[in-house]
Amino acid sequence: MDHIGSGVLIVEDQWMLAMDLSMSLSQEGVTTIGPSRDVDEVMDVLVRTRPRAAILDINLGSGTTSEPVADELIRMGVPFAFLSAYTSDNSIAQKFPAALFASKPVGRYKLIRFLDALLESA
Repeated sequence: MDHIGSGVLIVEDQWMLAMDLSMSLSQEGVTTIGPSRDVDEVMDVLVRTRPRAAILDINLGSGTTSEPVADELIRMGVPFAFLSAYTSDNSIAQKFPAALFASKPVGRYKLIRFLDALLESA
């Protein structure tokens, strides 16, 4: 896992899942940025930090999505993936054809393989 390096951004609205993702990555030696569910907060972070990769929940509650974050990550050249309970949302897949998608819940082993694939696609 050391080829992944550090700085994986996590954008997730379900606090327990966000902490599980962060802990799973930390146990593999990966530093995480976040987690956060607030798009404005994440955009502020992206002004100061360039993550190595990002894992984004699509729907962040209250009608908010992570699409603006995905747009900024594309602009920055940062690989990202969507981790969502809504895997049948074709509009997101069409808007972000290069993004990887995984459905919730995701176990630790699958998360690590998913992150490896994400970084290999970059």
